[in-house]
Amino acid sequence: MADRSVDGFMQRKRAEFLDGAETLPWDQIWLRMANARFALIDAIQDVSQEQADWSPHPKIDPDDEGTWSIGEIMRHVITASPNVAEIIAATANGSTVVKGPPGQITAPASGVDELRAQVTRVSERLLSVGNALPDEIDNETTVPHAFFGDLPSMAWPLFQAFHDGDHTAQIVALKSHPDFPG
Repeated sequence: MADRSVDGFMQRKRAEFLDGAETLPWDQIWLRMANARFALIDAIQDVSQEQADWSPHPKIDPDDEGTWSIGEIMRHVITASPNVAEIIAATANGSTVVKGPPGQITAPASGVDELRAQVTRVSERLLSVGNALPDEIDNETTVPHAFFGDLPSMAWPLFQAFHDGDHTAQIVALKSHPDFPG
């Protein structure tokens, strides 16, 4: 039964992304993506190195996002953001580009201050993706997402807003854990 509810959730989110891609103007799509990213950036401010490294979960599977520390979430954001920016620009221009699977962390481990700086840099690139959009956006070309299926260019920023919101909630939950370092 759990699989059906997860599948139903994924289908509802996909429909939401596709509907928004068809009905919302770029400025509203961008604002959703930007607000979600700013909330994520805000959540990582004032996180110490000890807090960035801490997780209440054992590291059995490093690809299990539910066990990530704040530092691992930051490294994931650093990895994924340029990929999504490239997908948005490529599909808007009628090209396809398939990037690494979700849940990937390829950004090297760094100190928390450097991770924060890198998150800022990749966020600037992501949020400036509108500069790469043509006057006439291709709404037919898609790139597959592992969970949400084929998504056209304007669905990707809506996915990104959801993705950032999910990781922001994860950071907030870690910070709220009773054993979170002070």
